[in-house]
Amino acid sequence: MNTKTNSNLEQNSGNRLSAVFKNQPVFLIIIMIIIGVIVSLINHRFLTINNLFNIVLGVSTTGIVCVGMGTVLISGNFDLTLGPIISVLGIVMAIMISRTSIALTIIVVILLGMALGAINGIIVTRIKAHSFIVTLALSKVYEGAALLLGGGTYISLSGRFRFFSERLGGIIPWPTIVLIIVIISAYVVYRYTKFGRLLFAVGGNEKAAYLSGVKVRLFKILAFTLAGGLYGVAALVLISQLGVVYPSTGFSYTLPALAAIAVGGISLAGGKGSALGIFLGAVMFGLISNALVLTGVDPFWRDVAAGFLILMAVGISGAVSERS
Repeated sequence: MNTKTNSNLEQNSGNRLSAVFKNQPVFLIIIMIIIGVIVSLINHRFLTINNLFNIVLGVSTTGIVCVGMGTVLISGNFDLTLGPIISVLGIVMAIMISRTSIALTIIVVILLGMALGAINGIIVTRIKAHSFIVTLALSKVYEGAALLLGGGTYISLSGRFRFFSERLGGIIPWPTIVLIIVIISAYVVYRYTKFGRLLFAVGGNEKAAYLSGVKVRLFKILAFTLAGGLYGVAALVLISQLGVVYPSTGFSYTLPALAAIAVGGISLAGGKGSALGIFLGAVMFGLISNALVLTGVDPFWRDVAAGFLILMAVGISGAVSERS
């Protein structure tokens, strides 16, 4: 009797442990706690409230664009235009801010982002080629456009729009608040709206969705359009913080966003993922970068170390996703 009871207890414990490892967000939280404990033993400043705020602030722009790119990935497509579009929108923002009102600038930047996203979606759905290749080609077009618009030099905001460099009540950074709003909105859309459910259906099995009467092409275009709008929001947040924009300002955001999304459990094949996973993936990316700085890793080795750590995290996350 005791043997049977012990066996059942061991089996139940094993099932609970297995369930934890199959739950992507829970697994990421456990990994981040482990990293936090290890780094805090090396540098006690790591777990201070101020540093934790700085980590989330540092990934605010990345987190916002991750929701955009993640939405496209859920629909079964890639979008490598993220970085160059941020640069284009940032330059448009800097040019307009000195000539018109801030409110009009914000509206134009977001609408232009949506328009560029829609163009991406239309081209991807029209050209019978993989979206990775199509958006890679389009990214070069936007890179060229950014260089032409910027004239190969920087454009200053002249201190006109620094709202996102401030803090609510002097405590919570506004970019962090925007990120939280975007994540919550994505959670609601993904989980509770017809658009979200059909988006996952299109990414999970495009042919089955089409045979069920879903307008597959329309949903893909809408995913790109939504992503473009979020790139616009990210451009506003980023350039407001920097106070200046270079033609290459956004170029470095594409691959980190893709890595954060992969770590967060968004399937690169489409049809799988969550808003919480996207958020945790972005935070994980910022956590690793911050940890490397506080542990005194040589600046020349940080990218190498970060790359290996992210690769390891992606590999572990992929294994967890397969089990689930």
